[in-house]
Amino acid sequence: MLIKYKTMINHGVILGQRDTDYIAGTLPYEIVNPTGDWTPYLPLGEYQRLPSYSFDTMACVTFSALNIIKTLHFFITGVRRNFSYRFTARMSGTTQDGNWQWKVADSIRKAGIVDEELWPAPTSPSTTWGEYYSVPTIEVVNKALEFKNDWEVTYEFIDFTRESLLYHLKQAPIQVIIPGHAVMNFLTTDQVYKYFDSYSPFVKERVEPFVYAMKLILTKKSMAKFVKVEGEEDVWSVLNGKRSLVYNALAFNLVSADWASIKTITQAELIAIPDTGKVIAGLDQE
Repeated sequence: MLIKYKTMINHGVILGQRDTDYIAGTLPYEIVNPTGDWTPYLPLGEYQRLPSYSFDTMACVTFSALNIIKTLHFFITGVRRNFSYRFTARMSGTTQDGNWQWKVADSIRKAGIVDEELWPAPTSPSTTWGEYYSVPTIEVVNKALEFKNDWEVTYEFIDFTRESLLYHLKQAPIQVIIPGHAVMNFLTTDQVYKYFDSYSPFVKERVEPFVYAMKLILTKKSMAKFVKVEGEEDVWSVLNGKRSLVYNALAFNLVSADWASIKTITQAELIAIPDTGKVIAGLDQE
């Protein structure tokens, strides 16, 4: 059953989720940013309604979702990328009522995303809704699919309490809803919630709670993780859900950062990871 909620003032969000949508605890939880503060990785602010436009794109769900992906991409790679809001807003089926969180997230997962320069927002004052939401060219659509070759996007709805946000912010920024508007919560403290907006000023704070929350996770597919069983010397490389033995890991002169990246797990957890039967050298990726 699909539940739809309406708000008095709407900037482009339709609240609701499907029975099949993941809820908190479905996806693996991992602390990647112990402080839970994403301030150093925030993207550059962009308007969901350009000052020259006579209309609002009603794409706050797309803007907040892609701001999360931009933030995580910069955190993971150290490289800023400016993804096209216009592309995802169109591919996810944004209407003049806005869009659902799950629908935008599914579009990112399935259709991929593309750089702004390949499908930029028109800047002419005469730009119409139809022009902004015109169908991307097949070349742009195919280019967006290439994003999926290297990256995986997953999502789950979470509780929007302060305690929940403090917990989940250690894994990713959170897409949160204030009445009628989707934004990115990038820092929560005991006193305030700080969020990144698609209207100026882009960085804002509030003391009132949010009314909905969803966590998007960006994972680099080719990024290997390293694990070992407590008390054992063997180190395993885990890539794309499968493990390979690291050959004679102790013989390598590893820096402290290398060892810090090795996670200790139980024997049962190790056995649960399919074994490729391969042996790789050092902590190199496969």
